[in-house]
Amino acid sequence: MASRILRPSRLIAVALVIGAVVWIVSGRFSGHPAATATAPAADSAVPVQRVGVAAATPEQHKQEVVLSCTTKADHSASAVARAIGVLTSLKVTRGSKVHGGDVIATISDEGRTAAVAQAQAGLDQAQLDRESKTKLITTGDVSRNTLAALDAAVASASAALASAQADADRSSIRAPIDGVVDTVPVQVGQALQIGTEVAEIVDPSPMLAVGFVSEARRADLQAGQAASIRFIDDKTVDGSVDFVSLSGEAATRTYRVEAKMANADASIADGVTCEMTVTIASTEATAIPRSALIFSDSGQLGVRVAGNDNKVLFVPVAIVDDGRSSVWVSGIAQPSRVIVVGQEFVKDGDPVEAVSAAEATTPQTTTQGQPPA
Repeated sequence: MASRILRPSRLIAVALVIGAVVWIVSGRFSGHPAATATAPAADSAVPVQRVGVAAATPEQHKQEVVLSCTTKADHSASAVARAIGVLTSLKVTRGSKVHGGDVIATISDEGRTAAVAQAQAGLDQAQLDRESKTKLITTGDVSRNTLAALDAAVASASAALASAQADADRSSIRAPIDGVVDTVPVQVGQALQIGTEVAEIVDPSPMLAVGFVSEARRADLQAGQAASIRFIDDKTVDGSVDFVSLSGEAATRTYRVEAKMANADASIADGVTCEMTVTIASTEATAIPRSALIFSDSGQLGVRVAGNDNKVLFVPVAIVDDGRSSVWVSGIAQPSRVIVVGQEFVKDGDPVEAVSAAEATTPQTTTQGQPPA
């Protein structure tokens, strides 16, 4: 039995097992303690994030509503033919200045003058009959009951004359308003029907700037507010809001806004593209770059700032006004350093190295000129 246990193969296997156990134990308990001790220190050496900041100071901000708009004449009207006939004279051309009531064209008589003469003769006859029979009524030769019929005849003849004169007046086409003739779509010798346009007349003053405001900003506008209208040549004209619609456009859900401007010299044309700016009440707000805005994990709009202790803090904000180069927000109560570069890579409480935005975009280098590990 003893010889079987002490066979060489079994002795070799036992020796190998004992050697393996000794090697494992010696590695665990007698390794490199210095390296093991310094491992946690290496893990705790987290580099400070470098971020770019911009100074942001609350101030009183005049809110503005800016609308794209076009000009439109406040008064324009068409001079039209009021009778059938041939255009016999045309006294205006495009650009002519006219006053309301001026005769600008005439059409053929078409027997209207003769109708006036006939109606006048009828009235003369009726009046003569009334005069002669009134004398007979006074003497008792004619019944007094005929006086009412005589008066009726005179009134009828007078009405017929007035109708004939009005019809004759329709041969003259008159300017409906003061203004400038903008179009003349007819020419002498042309046959006209009732309602044919002879001239379009535009009153250049006042001129309207017409735009549309969104649902969100409609409540900020009201009649009487001062407005500034800027044209494509950078010319600016002062005006005032004259009308804000109560009914929105069905397709766009926007509301029509009109501002009036003086235009006595007709320097502003109808149909010109412009921009209307209406200044409303001022409020305390802070101007920041639009890129600084972020959303928190809970979906709240805000910015990240670098505190006095150079630790990150999230500040909720609300947009007050959207400017051309920046956005105005409320919620920043004191002068702050808003993080504008690297705000996506830090969170509340993180220590940061706050530098200018321009400096933050420059790659860091070590003193040997090599990029950091």
